Amino acid sequence: MPTLLTILGARPQFIKAAALTRAIERRVDLQWEQIILHTGQHYDSQLSEIFFEELNIPRPEFQFTLKSGERTARMIEMTTGISEVIAKVKPDAVLVYGDTDSTLAGAQAASELGVQVIHVEAGLRSFDMEMPEEINRIATDKISSILIAPTVTAIKNLTNEGIDGSHLTGDIMHDNALHFTKGLAVSKAQSVLLTMHRPSNVDSTERLKSWIDSIGGWCCSKNIKATFPVHPRTKKSLEKLYGTLWSDTLREKNIHTIDPVGYIELLRFIKISSLVITDSGGIQKEAYSCETPSVVIRRNTEWVELVHAGHTVLCPEPAQLSETADSQNGRDIDVSDLLYGDGNAAEDILEIISNELS
Repeated sequence: MPTLLTILGARPQFIKAAALTRAIERRVDLQWEQIILHTGQHYDSQLSEIFFEELNIPRPEFQFTLKSGERTARMIEMTTGISEVIAKVKPDAVLVYGDTDSTLAGAQAASELGVQVIHVEAGLRSFDMEMPEEINRIATDKISSILIAPTVTAIKNLTNEGIDGSHLTGDIMHDNALHFTKGLAVSKAQSVLLTMHRPSNVDSTERLKSWIDSIGGWCCSKNIKATFPVHPRTKKSLEKLYGTLWSDTLREKNIHTIDPVGYIELLRFIKISSLVITDSGGIQKEAYSCETPSVVIRRNTEWVELVHAGHTVLCPEPAQLSETADSQNGRDIDVSDLLYGDGNAAEDILEIISNELS
């Protein structure tokens, strides 16, 4: 029975693994054994454990507790630990998702030990080398042997870089959103889902305050409530900025804070909202899958198809928030354009892996 070592470490990767896990369970004829390794990159239980529980992902057979808070040291910890697991398990291939530090650590460890690397979400580019994720994407693609690209644009990016071995499948996050919202009967209300966690937006209290003031000002002017699941990184900056009463301060601006929520609950919030404001790569796609328009508070996105189709608008500066939110709020989104496939990407990925490694 062939063995697949799957490397997970951050919230979106747990969600992506759910789609492929369902495909493995359905396609028993392919006889794949999946072993999950959790790098410990996200340590908060609400950002990790809850996803194993609600998405029915097998518990990791290996899980790290990272000792360092410094990025380079953590990368070394993860790469070393993954190498030790690979030597013990001897998998037929190592599968990595997306663009996190766990992604690159898994790819590096496997490549150095001569094990084939499968990169799901290969070929995505924001063309912003100031983003750590962009460096992770490019480096991972260069050392992967099987590249699973979600979009035509991703295939073109790989071709332009002279990277072979790519396959077009559609997007597994779209698979998941369609799967978990099937039969979810909700009606949209004039409301906003807000998420912010990127260092460029939240680590500087001055920058964070500008976003909060702009978003809160727009919400108050429209008499719209924003629901804001607060990431631990963002919470630290909010406490530094506003003190212990930070949540009350945001509520006065029509921004209602809640603890991080599970994936299915997040989809419900997206589904009922008239607008999503986010700096997340995954949530802008989930908004599309849930037929909700979005404003991405970044200067670029790796999911360029959403911008080209008008499903999302980039908003790089707080001063532009009001105009972009006005343009998107309540806008109709039609997913029949199949930007990210028909919901069967995971099974296509499993077929490709089986064919490539047979």
